[in-house]
Amino acid sequence: MDALVSSLLFATKQKTAVGLLFLDLDNFKIINDTLGHKAGDELLCEVARRLIAVSDQHDVIARWGGDEFVFMMTEEVTESRLSQRAQDILSAMRLPVKLNEQYLTIPTSIGISFSDQLGIDADKLIQQADIAMYWAKEKGRDNAQFFTAEMVNVITKKFGFEKEINEALSLGHFHLVFQPKVFMEKDNILGLEALIRWNHPIKGLIPPSEFIPIAEESSLIIKIDEWVINQALKQQKSWRDQGLTIVSIAVNLSGRHLVSDSLVPYISQKLEYYGIEGCWLEIEITEGVLLKDIQRCIDVMAELKALDIKISVDDFGTGYSSLSYLKRLPLDILKIDQSFVEECDSHVEDTKICETIIHLAQSLELAIVAEGVETAPQAKMLKSLGCEIFQGYYYHKPMKSNEIAKLLIKDYVVA
Repeated sequence: MDALVSSLLFATKQKTAVGLLFLDLDNFKIINDTLGHKAGDELLCEVARRLIAVSDQHDVIARWGGDEFVFMMTEEVTESRLSQRAQDILSAMRLPVKLNEQYLTIPTSIGISFSDQLGIDADKLIQQADIAMYWAKEKGRDNAQFFTAEMVNVITKKFGFEKEINEALSLGHFHLVFQPKVFMEKDNILGLEALIRWNHPIKGLIPPSEFIPIAEESSLIIKIDEWVINQALKQQKSWRDQGLTIVSIAVNLSGRHLVSDSLVPYISQKLEYYGIEGCWLEIEITEGVLLKDIQRCIDVMAELKALDIKISVDDFGTGYSSLSYLKRLPLDILKIDQSFVEECDSHVEDTKICETIIHLAQSLELAIVAEGVETAPQAKMLKSLGCEIFQGYYYHKPMKSNEIAKLLIKDYVVA
């Protein structure tokens, strides 16, 4: 900060500029949590070495806190030079680093600001770079973004949204709906997927696509996941108490929650509290989650399987799949992504992709579910390819618990 304050005073007198790059390591917390703090410390030292390697004698580099670094440039500061330095840093960070006998990459988000306005102080310049860094995260991480004035409104809105999510959880503004999964025909209910909905008192119904990505940036997603698990098991108990034939309920789980230490103890405690066997709960994870820390995923899944919980991979085929993980992970179900189902009856490429995923699941003795089935031709094509379990509007829309209760009678439920 002393160097930044001095540099800004000098730049003002000389009518030059100071540039700041604010860096955040995107996977640092996961590495710290799974490989330990010693590995985390080694990683920070390696980051420091790489930053020094791409700097010149006039640059100042500091660890700002946790997994954040600030990189200050004072010589010949232009937008193009700042952009080039950011790209140099990103390239350096993309090289694998060996920690605990594992090779990992360090994707980094970078925010850039520079003193192109008179009178800007050190705190303001850092704040602008910090905001731009969050913007880089919003843009998919592993990139750099220059600060612009409109970012302030968006980031402010995001943090306001986080506050509202917290309040909604405590005030009971969230509720679950359930979409049935069927075996071959509409009346053969095989299971349900629990889907969260937010009924905002002022804004009305807010879709998950708006609030889940924001929650995933913080520990809020774990609170939401836990709320969904609790509500799903509570609903199971209610249906069972009504004398209905219950079926398994699938809940979607974030990658952050899957690798946390709190997941298995929480689920175990809730299963015991509601008196529900693990076989009536299914955990859905997206394919991309598996690629971050395969060994940690295997360990957690083994603990879940010990509770007799089923595990499914959602959106299968949309990530950068490694078929090797399929034989290593204790999976039960693959779900064909809706993007392939949508045109499986009209596009040969999508038909072939669906057929390949179905055959792959069969050869690995995994159940296969086609999600997003909306038309009779789609269902007919998928059946001809060997798929037997379906989910989508053609069969059932997501429904409230009282509507599901009407379906949970023995004539509808597949034993």
